[in-house]
Amino acid sequence: MALVEMQKLRIVGLKSRQADITDVLAKSGKFEVSASPVPFAAASNDTDVEKFLTLKARCAVAVDAVASANARVADIIKKAGKAKTTDPAVTHEPIKIKSARFFSSAEELDEAGARAEDILAKTDEIGRLVSLGTEYRSAISKLAARNKQLAPYLACPEKFSEFRETDKAYSVLASGKVTAAAIGALSEFAMTAPYGGPKSCNLVGVVALKSDKERVSEILSAHGLSVCGINEDGSAEELIRKNDEEIAALSACEKSAIDGILAFNDDVSDIKKLHDFYMIEAEKAAASNAYPATASTFVAEGWVPKPSAEALVSEVEKAGEAVAILIDDVKEGDDPPTLYKENKILAPYQALTDGYSPPSYFEFDPSPFTAFFFFVFFGLMTADMGYGIVLTLGAFLAVKIMKPEKGMKNLMLLIGYSSVAAIAWGILFGSVFGLSFGDIAGLFGATGVPSALWFNPMDDPIQLMILSLLFGVVHITCGYCLHFAGNITKGRITDALFDDGFQIVTYVGVFLLVLWLGNPKDGMFVIKSYPEAFSSLLVPGLIIMAAGLAGTVLTKGRKKPSIGGKIITGLSGLYGIVNILSDVLSYARLFGITIASCAIAFAFNIIIEMVSGFGVAVIPIAVVLAVVLHAFNMAMGVLSAYVHNARLQYLEFYGKFYTGDGHTFVPLGSKTRYVRFA
Repeated sequence: MALVEMQKLRIVGLKSRQADITDVLAKSGKFEVSASPVPFAAASNDTDVEKFLTLKARCAVAVDAVASANARVADIIKKAGKAKTTDPAVTHEPIKIKSARFFSSAEELDEAGARAEDILAKTDEIGRLVSLGTEYRSAISKLAARNKQLAPYLACPEKFSEFRETDKAYSVLASGKVTAAAIGALSEFAMTAPYGGPKSCNLVGVVALKSDKERVSEILSAHGLSVCGINEDGSAEELIRKNDEEIAALSACEKSAIDGILAFNDDVSDIKKLHDFYMIEAEKAAASNAYPATASTFVAEGWVPKPSAEALVSEVEKAGEAVAILIDDVKEGDDPPTLYKENKILAPYQALTDGYSPPSYFEFDPSPFTAFFFFVFFGLMTADMGYGIVLTLGAFLAVKIMKPEKGMKNLMLLIGYSSVAAIAWGILFGSVFGLSFGDIAGLFGATGVPSALWFNPMDDPIQLMILSLLFGVVHITCGYCLHFAGNITKGRITDALFDDGFQIVTYVGVFLLVLWLGNPKDGMFVIKSYPEAFSSLLVPGLIIMAAGLAGTVLTKGRKKPSIGGKIITGLSGLYGIVNILSDVLSYARLFGITIASCAIAFAFNIIIEMVSGFGVAVIPIAVVLAVVLHAFNMAMGVLSAYVHNARLQYLEFYGKFYTGDGHTFVPLGSKTRYVRFA
């Protein structure tokens, strides 16, 4: 996937037309603002930015409030186990406010902006209802907490106000474990009235002379009894009943407020559009504030894709009464953004590359190479025809039905495309949901059918290991070849020949040695008819690898000024032998994940066969078990294939040639929260 050529666009216009020109740039979706080198300062005014951000926040609060109200009512209905609420205060059916972004257009956002006064009035009303609901919930919570305090005193029918201190008497209500010992101790100084049953007496009324107050208090404390601090004019039962009545009234008011919020369900879409309208307006205002300006002119500078430059210039000229426009090609020292040419097949793999780092504008796009190797490795690690078909169809259907965001869409397509390779490898390895071709043929009474078109990894794991290592050598060698090509392109011929050329020669030797390891006797690996061709690769492989290492040792220190430095640096090149071993062995993970997936599928099939052997009655159970077990294996296989595949691309492949350090093209006006443009 090649990168789109960028050009630097500089616009000098009248300040009276600044807003119109900025609006054209934002709606084009083809202009990224950049810092201008023009030597006069920007006339910054953050007032507009703050205003738009405040309005945006009002819309966001309203959207969240409506969603919260709907969720709360839906939860009430769910807990009640009813199809819909029977509460007369709630007359609107709850809906689920979708969090996913929806498709819209710049024109629809402008239309929402034109109706801002009406829409903001609705957001203010929602805010008022939210505040009311919050007040009601707070009052209800306080009353509920008060009832919780009163509950321990329900056994006492007396009013709390009757327990008080007078000039001559001292009367209290105490709570705790009322024992016979406590009553006996108190009876010497006061009259007592225990409240509660014989087994759960936890309240006692005490009446004594005021002169005995201190002694009574000591007895109560000694027996773990606490004096009630409530002095309201009413019993616990009366006060709780009164509070319950207030709670019921407040609940009705709260539900009425919720119902009022639900009445704005149909307005959520407009509120979201207005939110993103203000979000873009704030972005435009921030960009305008950054423009260098004089009293009457301004300068806007940024990047534009070369294919879109002419059309954008035409639109800007229409918006500006008197405007000067300069277009420059990218020069050394510039830092243009990265924009990929559209390619539906490679786009998911480009997203994988961006997960590491977007390529610099001055670097070639590695996505085509990443796509090939990721495709092959993913298929090898999944390696099942049945799994591949399910994953491919599932991914493409999910994209078509769900219409996900760009990031999730790319991930789904990445799995969908790469699963096609799983079908191919499944055919080569003879695996369909863990069953070999021979096993499937046996189910229909056929005999003599080979288990695989090529070989079965479970029967011949060594061959799979050799295949994995061969792929590793090819992958790494390709990385060095790309670095070689990059040096040649930049005119660094010596670096290309010495730093990359000898590495490539070394890995060619390693490739021959791995082929030799796979075919010591019977030519079991690739060309079974010519085993002698592979058994004779040992000496050539060693010679070529040694030549590559020797070349590395002799040339690695060429840039050192001293002889000693050249020798020491050259000898450090011998460390490359260890690197070769570790780099190539990293690809043993291809072998491990493939074998694990095959073995787990094989084990699951044995379990399923055992269950189905109990008779026809358990066949449905066996079918459900098969779906669940294979779905689990497939999910784990996809996760492993993605993670370890990405690791091989990022560390073993990109580490040989790729720098990255680019930044993606982000046009003015493209940042939205709820809306996405088609």
